[in-house]
Amino acid sequence: MKGEGDMKKLMTLVCGAMLAAGILSGCGSQEKAVEPTTAEAAKETTQEAGGETKAETAKMEAEPVDFSFWCISAHEAFYRSRIDAWNKENPDKPVNVDLVSVGGSDRQSKLLVALQTGQGAPDFCDVNIIHFGVYYDFDEIPFVSLTDLVKDEEDKFIKSKLDMYSYNGELYGSPTQAGANVVFYNTKIMEEAGVDIDSIVTWDDFVKAGETVVQKTGKPMTAVETTDMYPFQSMVLQKGSDFFDAEGNVTINNETNVEILEYLKSWLDDGIAVTMPGGSNTSENFYEFFNNDGMGALIMPLWYMTRLEEYMPDLSGHLAVRPMPVWEEGQQYTSACTGGTGTVITNQCENQELAKEFLYFCKLSYDANKECYLQLGFAPFRSDVWEDEALSVNREFFNNENVFGNVAASLKNSNAIHNNPMVPKAFDIVSSDVMYSVFEAGTSTPKEALDRAADTLNSQK
Repeated sequence: MKGEGDMKKLMTLVCGAMLAAGILSGCGSQEKAVEPTTAEAAKETTQEAGGETKAETAKMEAEPVDFSFWCISAHEAFYRSRIDAWNKENPDKPVNVDLVSVGGSDRQSKLLVALQTGQGAPDFCDVNIIHFGVYYDFDEIPFVSLTDLVKDEEDKFIKSKLDMYSYNGELYGSPTQAGANVVFYNTKIMEEAGVDIDSIVTWDDFVKAGETVVQKTGKPMTAVETTDMYPFQSMVLQKGSDFFDAEGNVTINNETNVEILEYLKSWLDDGIAVTMPGGSNTSENFYEFFNNDGMGALIMPLWYMTRLEEYMPDLSGHLAVRPMPVWEEGQQYTSACTGGTGTVITNQCENQELAKEFLYFCKLSYDANKECYLQLGFAPFRSDVWEDEALSVNREFFNNENVFGNVAASLKNSNAIHNNPMVPKAFDIVSSDVMYSVFEAGTSTPKEALDRAADTLNSQK
């Protein structure tokens, strides 16, 4: 394994945590492998209406195949609905999926230990993009390739989203949603300031609107994280940049990234933005701040809709969703794919072909993408779903508007990260050092902070 010293240190830390927490036991199926299937077979299964053959097979009372799945708790209800749908449509090959909700960092550390030791891993696991690159450092990537599931439909997916979970040309994780960034505008504040949100097209327009909001309402236009990366990383990607290039070279301190960090610093200096209460968008302090009409706009991915509905209920009816402003009209990228979770099949899964068929049905299929939006509010990463009438629904919480209809056009050209084993380290450095030292402590200029980040990353390669 590459980076053996780093991995040994990580193993020591993780194993200590495991002694206290206990390791979830994976339950790889003991069933004999089912007849091999293909991506095409999976698609046919998804679309099949049923008939005499299926009814006759159902009468045979096929024994369900057991799978284990460590998942994000917020996605558990969606997964259960997909399991039920699968078993209803496929009585000849039912599955019994042991869904276990495991917290983010706990799930990642337990999975890492299970894969390093070669035992105890689940069949399926949700792996956050922050941690995904760690597994590219294994001598053999411990996930089953999913490339054949999408090879005949590549034109139907947002390519950059699949690229996030790919390495050396192989896809290893199924995305959950597009993760494209948008802006959530507080319409009460915007109307009080006399700002027409539909006139905001570029970032310069956003800044001018922010100046008006501050002048007319005394409230900031937006907030910048100090313990995470929003909206810095989103704006970097939208401008066609990243922390690494396609070959894995460190580019975190390139001229574009420095200019964007300086641009955001000017927002704080001019009072258009404030540092995010609590440091990040997951903080209770921020929930309270935004829920109480603390600022005019929030730049986040579309998936944040569910968090707004759950934790900031007082915003209901006066929050409108619009596309991310662009740097200049006609630019290549109109949004950015950030965050996200890739569902993997581990190499300890015994029924890999059926697992792949089920994963396609559960997350990669047309119906799965549609249901994910309807149930979770996640933008589909399949573009052929975008015209589905089911997505053209008005959402009362969000100004009673057709949210997806408002932003769909901007999602088509979304940029995403170049994933590699160093990405988790880059994310940590930006979140823990760059954002804090520039925006909170004021101890570094944008260039100093990014140069320091580049030096650290290059020294660890």
